[in-house]
Amino acid sequence: MNVVALNRPDILDEGSTIAAYEFAAKAVTGLEKLVELNVQTVKTSLSEQQAVIEAAFSSSSFNTVFELQLQQFPAAVKKISAYWGHVETIAEETGNELWSVVQESVQNYLATQFSLFDSAASIGIASVDSTNAASPITVEQSPVATKEPVVLVDSSGNVVSSGRRSSGLH
Repeated sequence: MNVVALNRPDILDEGSTIAAYEFAAKAVTGLEKLVELNVQTVKTSLSEQQAVIEAAFSSSSFNTVFELQLQQFPAAVKKISAYWGHVETIAEETGNELWSVVQESVQNYLATQFSLFDSAASIGIASVDSTNAASPITVEQSPVATKEPVVLVDSSGNVVSSGRRSSGLH
């Protein structure tokens, strides 16, 4: 006798655990990239500021220090723009990787559900007519509503309401 276990939490839990792990791994990888970028940025900034401070202490006038700071401004704007460009790239890559994990997880879940449904259909528990070989997901549209009056009938078959709308509030 064929027995189909329609409630298979062991299959679903294993797949969801793997998907959760993959999702977390991709998220941590994205965070690692951001941390690496920030460490590199801080190291570069500290070495540049050390060079600026050394130049400021070695200068003989205040005007030289002021000019040195003005020269740093355009470079700082370019560096900020480059930094946020890298952050955007990392965020986009991480988002795409996370989305692929979600898509794969949903596809695996649907494949599991449809295989269980097919197993149930093979022994006569569920109907086979509602599945589609090309696309396992079927969408049934509701029929177009017509503007025919609705007639309410009580349990003995007498018409209670003919569907005519009254202008009053009763």
